[in-house]
Amino acid sequence: MRRRELLRSLVAAPCLLVGCGKGSSSLRFSGIPDGDKEALKDGYAAVAEYLSSALSVPVEPVHVPDYTAAVTSLASGGIDFAWLGGVTTVQAEQRTPGGVHFVAARESDLHFKSYIVANAKVAAAAGLDVVSEREAGTLAGLASLARPMKGKRFSFGSKSSTSGHVMPRSFLSDPAVGIDPETHFLGGPVYQRQGGHAATLRAVASGAVDFGVLNFASWERAEAELQTQAPVVAVTPEYVDYCLVARGSMPQAQVDALRAAFVELDVAVPGQAPVLEAFAAKKFVKADASAWDSIRAVLARLEAEGALR
Repeated sequence: MRRRELLRSLVAAPCLLVGCGKGSSSLRFSGIPDGDKEALKDGYAAVAEYLSSALSVPVEPVHVPDYTAAVTSLASGGIDFAWLGGVTTVQAEQRTPGGVHFVAARESDLHFKSYIVANAKVAAAAGLDVVSEREAGTLAGLASLARPMKGKRFSFGSKSSTSGHVMPRSFLSDPAVGIDPETHFLGGPVYQRQGGHAATLRAVASGAVDFGVLNFASWERAEAELQTQAPVVAVTPEYVDYCLVARGSMPQAQVDALRAAFVELDVAVPGQAPVLEAFAAKKFVKADASAWDSIRAVLARLEAEGALR
């Protein structure tokens, strides 16, 4: 049996449908709203079309207003699987009855990083160098920004964002760097509650804040003018981030079929490029739950310190 036929046979069986005992005849998915709203809608429409064909089950995108809603929808059964960040992946694991299946991740998610950007005028006045070789950085590199950022306006992304808040905060507050965001920045840090990483970039570029931190991929995709107005002045160390997860109640055979549908994506195959583009992905790989242990540890520490309230 060919691979695609196997995928369809696994999922099409009525008793394998998520919620088949409740009369459900479709799968619903969503993701954290970490980018432009319209672009996410278009991207998820392409994903739904691809999965509906690959799995022979109607797949419906569900749009949520914020990161918390993505986790809550998965935990409550409002959706069956979701594209989440590292933090929301762990939160979903903790809050979803029966836990979650770790389905797939992009290769880049296993070696993720954040960019610290500065308003161009602020960077020039402080004599900061623009980072042109944007490989993963070090704590020492972040420590060199402590003095220039002292007393300046700083923006994180959403409080639940892995790359826009949790991991950068963890690095900045490390003793080797020595930055307490609550006291180091003018008035404490601000958070972008709507618009994802693009909102952080616009805030820095416009001068609404002096510095900010965001997902490296979002900066790399931005228009050249915005990149010039908000250049990269430091790169964080690597960490693990996004993951596609499914409710623990999803039958293993269906999880396997869903994973195969993502892992087999190939930009050279007609119709699959838009799906990869929706996730800014080149390739998906099987996700190993243990890879998110570092996020679990950081999240536990910051929650104990009250930094995520």
